[in-house]
Amino acid sequence: MAELIFPLAAVVATFLVVIPTLTLVSRAALARSRRRAGSWAGFGSETTFAWLVAPMILPVLWLTSSALHQTEPLAAHAACRVEHVQATTCWDAALLLGLMLVGMAVSAGRRAQRERVRVPLDRLAADAPAARRVASIVQADPHLRRLRVLVARGAAAPVFTLGWFRPRVILDACFVADSDDDVLHAALLHERAHIAGFDTVRSFVARLCLGANPAGHLLAPDFDRWRHAREAQCDGEAVHRGGQALALAEGIVRAARFGCRAAGALPVAHLCGHDAATLKLRLALLLEGPPRPVRTAGQLLLGACVLAALVVPHVPNLGALELFHFEVERLLHPAD
Repeated sequence: MAELIFPLAAVVATFLVVIPTLTLVSRAALARSRRRAGSWAGFGSETTFAWLVAPMILPVLWLTSSALHQTEPLAAHAACRVEHVQATTCWDAALLLGLMLVGMAVSAGRRAQRERVRVPLDRLAADAPAARRVASIVQADPHLRRLRVLVARGAAAPVFTLGWFRPRVILDACFVADSDDDVLHAALLHERAHIAGFDTVRSFVARLCLGANPAGHLLAPDFDRWRHAREAQCDGEAVHRGGQALALAEGIVRAARFGCRAAGALPVAHLCGHDAATLKLRLALLLEGPPRPVRTAGQLLLGACVLAALVVPHVPNLGALELFHFEVERLLHPAD
């Protein structure tokens, strides 16, 4: 049982020290990013997303890799050879870390089930006038041809994207009937930008990370800013792909008039955004000239850090786990 001190210390140190510390670092970095950003929409970048999720993802992956490392037949033993502990393997440690990770996976799965919206759709037939009209708009633009689009009666919002890995764009039949082709074209390009940016998946991952993070509330305002800025960036991408700025602005106003508040609580990407202040900022940007699409290296850097968190515990002769183990034992048994 003495060997369980090590994994318990690792879990406590990770969740009560490492993750909160990284959260404070991310908060400071995001505050600096807001001050230096060239525009409000620039906050919706890949780098911002990386700062939001890294404080939780990297330490948890480190624990995962450490648990796997401790089950290895040879490399595991070095961290367990402490004079006053007569253990020759770290199976107890690996079991505890494994149970912790399984618990987190179950919690994430349950949250995923809650987040996965089952929207009842009264889908129009493909030969209905509104559905044919939307299909012709989709087929006329090469950027939209691979888009999965449904027209439905009584949809949760006038225009929204639903789904993680095979997303669909849902249009309300009344919104289609009330909008001209330019408005629908611009709205579809906006939703295409959400799909290209994997926004529904990224929003879920960010909410999951902030929910499991003991200090996640510190990053919640920045998460809201990121979501709002993503709406503006998708506006810019829609115009860059050929949508008309005035038509998109008209579509945003029409969608808000139809009432997107019902969709505000749903984890979907929808045209009318999230609140009145965001709508005003987006309309102002569209009228002044929408921001051009911006790509940053944030997700590449996050991927590199994820790879490092998984690989470093397995690097021979590095001694990271052994050092932590010995320091924990020395702290708890200073006289040994």
